[in-house]
Amino acid sequence: MSVLALLAALALGQPAVAQDAESAPAPVPPAFQVIDPELQAEAEAAARAADAPAVTHRDSGAIEETERRAFLAYAREDYRAALLYAETAAAAGSARGATLAGLIHAEGGLGAPDDAAALRWFRRAEAFGEPVALYELGRMARDGRGGLNPRDARDWFARAARAGHVPAMLALAEVFAASNLPQDAPSALEWAERAARLGSTEAMFRLGGLLADWPLGPRNAAEARHWFNLAADEGHAEAAAHAAIMAAEGEGGPRDPAAALRLMQLAAESGYPPAQGQYGLMLYQGWEGAEPDAENAAWWFSQGAMGGDAESAYLFAYMLARGEGVPRDLEAAYLWALRAAVEADGEPSFVPGREDLQLALERALPAEAQARIRAEAAEN
Repeated sequence: MSVLALLAALALGQPAVAQDAESAPAPVPPAFQVIDPELQAEAEAAARAADAPAVTHRDSGAIEETERRAFLAYAREDYRAALLYAETAAAAGSARGATLAGLIHAEGGLGAPDDAAALRWFRRAEAFGEPVALYELGRMARDGRGGLNPRDARDWFARAARAGHVPAMLALAEVFAASNLPQDAPSALEWAERAARLGSTEAMFRLGGLLADWPLGPRNAAEARHWFNLAADEGHAEAAAHAAIMAAEGEGGPRDPAAALRLMQLAAESGYPPAQGQYGLMLYQGWEGAEPDAENAAWWFSQGAMGGDAESAYLFAYMLARGEGVPRDLEAAYLWALRAAVEADGEPSFVPGREDLQLALERALPAEAQARIRAEAAEN
């Protein structure tokens, strides 16, 4: 069915199902899959009580079919078709259609992001209290996009959070936590916990961090360890690393060396560079009486080093300099010792022993080799 025919069907209130339409339901974009239905129902009831605008159209079946086609095209990354269907549904009163149109423009589905168009469609969905649109408006404001004021982000996040949007709950928690005002601390913890209890793995990790070492937090190590473990069970690499350290040190509960090794391995295998270095160190030292494994340790050091972790780079340089677990290579060791001077974010590192290793390698290498390797290190 052509877009013109689809528009005519909507105008006449007729079903807009093409003969070759797929029978299976269209996949819903991830943004629409993270809303708590009970909280959303409460928000919709409150909106109705406040005489908020209602979605009206002649044939809900036609609108739902158009939305379905928009979502299906979006899932297939056919953004041009998705936008046509989404805007058609939005024109007939669909808040979800307007939101999807806004997402396509904001993400640059048809080329460069178009903040003005995204803002126009999100604003249309906002009139109906659509949670995803509220959250996206908050994100645009937070990032200063579309001429929005960053100070307004909290209000949009709050409205989306109250409507059941889980990422908005976490975003709101982070806004409260960043304020550093004692009176905002309870709200930061409340919204982070709400998102965590609704299944957000990132919220579990963030909540663990707020409970572990946040200056305004309650400093509850046992609860922090609990949430880090839950996030680790869901595959969150950084949370697994934190849980591993707490298990190794007996913080927030009994010391558990076996769990520490398992969790650090999980974090390393998930690609978290700092954990790759720490897991390698556990292998190198022979964790809790195990046989030291220099070869596997060196491999994990190399993975963390290539991922930008300064401590891993130093440890890999150390192994190369000594020829432990890898063939001895002083030039490669010098390269990684230089790279270990800088963290992944470009800030200087403070790795104990790094400068001593660098000086020792400079005494062993000719000036020409040092200059060449320094130039290589500077390029990366």
